[in-house]
Amino acid sequence: MTRLYRAILAFVLSSTTLYAYNPSQINRRHLLQSVTSASVIVPSSPSLALPKSPVPLVDVGKCKVSKTIQGYWQLAGGHGSYDIPTVLKTMETHYRSGITSLDTADIYGPSESIVGKFAKDVGCGVNTKLCIFDAKKITRDGVRARVKKSRDTLGKIDVLQFFWADVSDRKFVDVALWLAELREEGVFGEVGVTNFNLPSLKLMQDAGVGVKSNQVQSSCLDRRVVQSGQAAYCASEGIKLVSFGTVGSGILSGAYLGRGKPTAGEVDTYSMRMYAGTANRFGSWELVQELLEAMESVRGEVEKSGRARGVTIGNIAQRFVLDTDPTDGCLLVGVRNDRHVADNVRTHDFKLAEGEIKAIQDVVDKRKGPKGDVWDVERGFV
Repeated sequence: MTRLYRAILAFVLSSTTLYAYNPSQINRRHLLQSVTSASVIVPSSPSLALPKSPVPLVDVGKCKVSKTIQGYWQLAGGHGSYDIPTVLKTMETHYRSGITSLDTADIYGPSESIVGKFAKDVGCGVNTKLCIFDAKKITRDGVRARVKKSRDTLGKIDVLQFFWADVSDRKFVDVALWLAELREEGVFGEVGVTNFNLPSLKLMQDAGVGVKSNQVQSSCLDRRVVQSGQAAYCASEGIKLVSFGTVGSGILSGAYLGRGKPTAGEVDTYSMRMYAGTANRFGSWELVQELLEAMESVRGEVEKSGRARGVTIGNIAQRFVLDTDPTDGCLLVGVRNDRHVADNVRTHDFKLAEGEIKAIQDVVDKRKGPKGDVWDVERGFV
């Protein structure tokens, strides 16, 4: 196991992770149940019935997923403190806006327990992940037990997304086939994956797993899923991309247009550290500024055309990912509060014109990185 994965494993099992929330808000049983996922939420109560939403739904196999998904990695820690009632209210605010799908994982501290409380109260479906860092301890019975535990915590799983740290160990194909068995037994709806490179994804498909979604980092700053050929392959296989990091924790927003790179004080969350690293691999800060200037120009054109009002650079960043995704997939946005709900919904009010996509792509083509395939840098392959 690389130093990176030792660090990740230490983080997710640390007291910092498990106690980043207010411990008085959740009991010990919930903690013990919590060691990249999304489904349409169907209200069980008339009080939660939704108006017609501009956020479309996407078919992920037989599951319906909102085209923007609420992501709850942030509940694992490293993103500031929070209280559970406020988190539940934030989930409801997103839900009422039409962002009706949730994403969690069994390693995100108390995330599954909190998401499960919302999902069960609303009577909705929700998806999660099975994340494996140490293949030596993995057994078929152990995998079945973990997935069923997540199902019981959440009430229901639609898409079960599979992560495997060391893809040089081909046992991941066996584990994916075990997940396919659970799918056929009705334990969850569809098999998804997260952060696999193209050769590994092909091995699972060739074995008959039937993967239906692939959650990856994808943005103007990170084009690995495209440059590797993985996006085209997914489109040919009917696999939907679920793109996270589309605004780079705010780096791809007006907040950084015309100013210096993020200061040490601003790189204060796990997300920001990750995306600041992506920006550094993309190229110089001058190139990032050139990208932001191109996106600001496109933003002005969208406003001028009357396609949408109140458009931000963040909307343009998200729209670029959607409009260049051959799988017609989804966006995953990390949620810490409800301040960006309207912004995230506005992304679905318009599309970019071909010339606008080209203006951004011309700058993106000047990038130095990140090199390789999906998650190759993080695995130490490049």
